[in-house]
Amino acid sequence: MELINFRDNDNTEHTSLIEKVCENLALPDSTFLGTRITKKMLVDNNDLSSRDKKLITDVIQSIEWQNTLKPETLNVPVYVTETLEYIEVAVIRVVLKSDIKNKAKLKNVAKLLHTLIPYPVILLLELGKKLAISLADKRINQADKSKLVIEHIYNSDWFNSTGLTDNENHFLNDFSLKNISNLNYFELYQDFISMLIGLETSKISGRYLYKNNLGKNLLTDQNDSESESQEDVQQYNTLLCASFAEKNNEDKTALLKELEGLEADLSSIRNKIKKETQMNTKMRLNVEAKDIKKNIRMIKETFNGVLYK
Repeated sequence: MELINFRDNDNTEHTSLIEKVCENLALPDSTFLGTRITKKMLVDNNDLSSRDKKLITDVIQSIEWQNTLKPETLNVPVYVTETLEYIEVAVIRVVLKSDIKNKAKLKNVAKLLHTLIPYPVILLLELGKKLAISLADKRINQADKSKLVIEHIYNSDWFNSTGLTDNENHFLNDFSLKNISNLNYFELYQDFISMLIGLETSKISGRYLYKNNLGKNLLTDQNDSESESQEDVQQYNTLLCASFAEKNNEDKTALLKELEGLEADLSSIRNKIKKETQMNTKMRLNVEAKDIKKNIRMIKETFNGVLYK
C-alpha cells in the first residue's frame, strides 16, 4: 500500500488538504449531490433557538451537501432495528468564517448540524487551510420515532497540512471508503468512527492503527519500518486479536472517557495536596493519587499493549 503525503513541504502550488481528503475518501461519482444548503434554510427552522440562529449567522460561511450514500447511489444495504436507523449517510462540507477564534463555537456548530440533519453525517469542517472531521452516533428517539437523537459526537482536532503529525497523516490515508465495511450502512459508518477513535488513542499509544492492513507494517515512520522483523509483526497481530481493537466503539469510547475522568481527578487531588497543610490529610490524598495513577496506567497499558509491544 502506497501512502499519500497530505503534508505541504514547500511553497509551490498544491492541492488543498480538503481536496486531497475528499479524493482519498474515494466516493463514487454516483454519490455526488453537490447541493448548497443556504443559511436562510437553517435559520428559518422554527425549532431553532435564537442562540442557534446567531451561531449559524456568525460562524458559517457556506454549506454543501456534497455526497449522499444510500442504496440508490452506493450498493450497500440499509440497517434498521428498533433503536437504529442507518438508511443513508450524508457527506456535508462546511466552510467556516476565518475570523472565528472560539473553538467552543466551532464544536457547537458541528453538534447543531448533526442535530439538524436526519441521517448519520460525515462532517468536513474547513477553517482557512485547516480541516476537522466530525461524526456522530444517532439512535431512534423512542418518544418520537420519526426523529433521531445523538448518542455521542466524535470530533478530530484541526488538521493543518503544514504541521501534520505522522499519526494524522496515517489516519487521513486510512479515512477512505476503500477501507471500511460494505456489510450495511451501520457497519460502514461505525468503521469511520473507529478510525477517529483510533486517531484519539494514538495520542496515548504513539501509533495509529490502520483499520485494514493489520498485517502490514504501516504504523511506523518510513525510517524505522525496515527494523521490525516478520516475527515482530506476527507477535503484534497475536496481541491484537484479544485486545482493545476488538472492542466495539461504545466500549472504546467509554474507556477513553474513563481515562479522561481519572486524569481530571488526579489533577484535582494534586492541587489539593499543594494547598493542604495537615500532614495526615496530605498522606491520605497521596494514597488516593497513587490508586488513581495505577488505574490510569492500567488503561494506558491497554492501548499500548494493543498498538505496540
